[in-house]
Amino acid sequence: MTASLWRYSLRWSLPHLPCSGTRELASAEVPAGSPCPPSVASLWMPGAGYAISIDFPPPGPIRRWSDERKAAARRRNLERRVQRKAPLFADELIGRELEARPDYFAGKSRI
Repeated sequence: MTASLWRYSLRWSLPHLPCSGTRELASAEVPAGSPCPPSVASLWMPGAGYAISIDFPPPGPIRRWSDERKAAARRRNLERRVQRKAPLFADELIGRELEARPDYFAGKSRI
């Protein structure tokens, strides 16, 4: 896994006023957790309408569960739920639920 980077920038920050110059004066990418670099911080002046902003990397791709893993989790959760609420009739209730919704407990999507 690669180290993530944070992006600091000096941007126009007054949305109610039009920007008189460049919307972004400076930017720099640094390792995650590092403070704002002097190349960006030194350009900031109070009252000028610009602010130091930080952008974080977008999250990684969404990892989906396989149908087998979803099915195992759904069956395990059903068993836990039924055992907790009605332990004497657990086998019968679990069997009924598996018969009523076979696709769901096989890991297929709900929709």
